[in-house]
Amino acid sequence: MTREVWVWCALAIAALVWCGLATASGGGLLIPVLFAGLCAICATDGPARGRVTRLIGKAFSGPAWRSALILAGALMLIQLLPVELALLMAGDVLAYVEAVAAVSLIAANTRLRPLVRAMGARGRIFVSRLRSCAKTIRQGRTRSPRRGKPPSDDPGGPAWAFA
Repeated sequence: MTREVWVWCALAIAALVWCGLATASGGGLLIPVLFAGLCAICATDGPARGRVTRLIGKAFSGPAWRSALILAGALMLIQLLPVELALLMAGDVLAYVEAVAAVSLIAANTRLRPLVRAMGARGRIFVSRLRSCAKTIRQGRTRSPRRGKPPSDDPGGPAWAFA
């Protein structure tokens, strides 16, 4: 085995350790498993190893700032993934909330219709009573006012008030 094969085997073992740590912590296994599989394929197959090293060399050839820029861009894009998933889930939840709101409005309409009818009947009774009271006032048949002075709750007389 050549030195290059040993390097790929060491990378595959490191990726398997990464898989174990991700499993123990309850993290995602997709990237560690894909990396372990790629390293295992490169350790066993020469042409695949050549293709992968060419792609890595082409991606990271040139100045160091270019490589840093590529890595920074990749890290920024991976940070957007939870936001995208949250927006997707929020859209689904919003659709469910909209459906529940429509059903509850339909149910409220069916419950409120008899209540509106009953209130309308009570309103008509109230209006008829008001009309009869107005009629008696116009005809002059009012109650006589109470005679006398109402009893005072204050045992003393008038007092000074300070604010």
